[in-house]
Amino acid sequence: MKIAIAQINPKVGDIAANARKIEAFARRALELGAELAVFPELALTGYPPLDLVEKKDFIDANLRALAGLAALKLDIALAVGFVDRNPAAKGKALLNSIALLHKGRIAAKRAKSLLPTYDIFDEARYFEPAAGNRPLKFKGALIGLTVCEDIWAETALLPSRLLYRNNPVKTLCRAKASIVINISASPFYRGKGAKRRAILSGLARKMKAHVVYVNQAGANDELIFDGNSFALTPDGRVSARASAFSEDLVLVDTERPARRLPAPAHDETGEIRAALALGIRDYFRKLGFTKAVLGLSGGIDSAVVAALAAEALGPENVTGVLMPSEYTSRRSGADALRTAANLGIRTRTIPIKPVYGAFLRQLGGESRPGVSLTEQNLQSRSRGGLLMALSNSNGWLALATGNKSEIAVGYCTLYGDTAGALAPIADLFKTEVYKLAAHFNRDGEVIPEAVIRRPPTAELKPGQKDQDDLPPYDKLDEILRLYLEENRPPAEIVKRGFARSLVLSVLRRVEANEFKRKQLPIGLKVTEKSFGYGRKMPIVKALWFS
Repeated sequence: MKIAIAQINPKVGDIAANARKIEAFARRALELGAELAVFPELALTGYPPLDLVEKKDFIDANLRALAGLAALKLDIALAVGFVDRNPAAKGKALLNSIALLHKGRIAAKRAKSLLPTYDIFDEARYFEPAAGNRPLKFKGALIGLTVCEDIWAETALLPSRLLYRNNPVKTLCRAKASIVINISASPFYRGKGAKRRAILSGLARKMKAHVVYVNQAGANDELIFDGNSFALTPDGRVSARASAFSEDLVLVDTERPARRLPAPAHDETGEIRAALALGIRDYFRKLGFTKAVLGLSGGIDSAVVAALAAEALGPENVTGVLMPSEYTSRRSGADALRTAANLGIRTRTIPIKPVYGAFLRQLGGESRPGVSLTEQNLQSRSRGGLLMALSNSNGWLALATGNKSEIAVGYCTLYGDTAGALAPIADLFKTEVYKLAAHFNRDGEVIPEAVIRRPPTAELKPGQKDQDDLPPYDKLDEILRLYLEENRPPAEIVKRGFARSLVLSVLRRVEANEFKRKQLPIGLKVTEKSFGYGRKMPIVKALWFS
């Protein structure tokens, strides 16, 4: 059978536009000679639709769109993800479903059995799980139609203790399905693509079936979908592969011998760079914005965010604002301007002394010796206010430049350097920001070497360095990684070679600053455990370690 992998980038809620995109890709697939075109999970609604599915008219619109696609009577079958109503009297009212459209009608429907309820997922909130999944006959083949998690049961892609009562793959295996189609909306995190291919390759061999895996591409809010769809032969070889981080249409013929495809080059930092650029681009495009503004300090974080924004939106659409204070060195200004020149972005310089001075006068005096924390924060908030004013007056979106290390320990100022609509590097530790800078510089200087070599500093008081208040970033980041991403307890982190007092100091800061994180702009997710709606922690709590 000739099957087209239709890797599309839907927009959440834009059902009419998503349906038009599905039709356009279906017609292109027909021109290629495909008999079946397969689209991602919830392709009609976009993923994740969240509480939109609680609106009756939203569900009605997606069902009308599905019927409209069937009514086109294209000379090609379509497998499309949509939200169906549960016909049973009991259980949740909705089903996460896949429909097979053929010859002007909905020829078959199957619903998702395994509903994820961990990390960013909360599908059991909305959907009723299907009790089973029967294969169906189509074009002389026995086909299994599965949705995302249905194919991951008992694999390493799921949390180790997560067990489902039902395993759709076993059902399809017992029925001897020859082709298993899996439509997915699987969010990206580093290394996930290779893990998916390895696991499904083993599954194809176990089932002795062709596997066609179709993933969403694009970004919605903080989630990035990498595409990387593929087809596998019954012996586990990749017979077709779609591109990463973009829409694509790829044809696979299950009746012809598969040509050997080379394994994709592994470049973890390059993947993260592509993911973040896509996340920025789609956030702006889908919200209807084209231009970004950010504070350009001369430091590594703002330089990398500027580089990502220029790559995502085009340098002509990015403005870096230099906002020097009396503590800003000449070097910082020179480095910021050189960064902007390398990137080709616009700059604007607005000294903050008048705004900062007005704050101080209203509070009862000029700056006193030592520059208090309040006064440091006022500098940051002066800058944040100016950025947001530029955003408002020009119709730009402001980008926050904080990284995961700073956000974790609260080394940031609410309504100051945290102001903005999107935080592109909020899921990268400081050491990873340096790796990304090096990646930008692979073919020549983009991020000035002076920026990379310089010790990090907020420049909010004379001679200030980050390491005055924080441990060295290599130590800090490893402690944070173990605690946040691997969920290691303090005692185990200490055993990794860190002083107990240092570990407890860092972890206390993490837990004390949850209130800040609840007020930050969304950050793009590129790790298995990011700050955002995949991490649900109380603000008010007692510490359980000491």
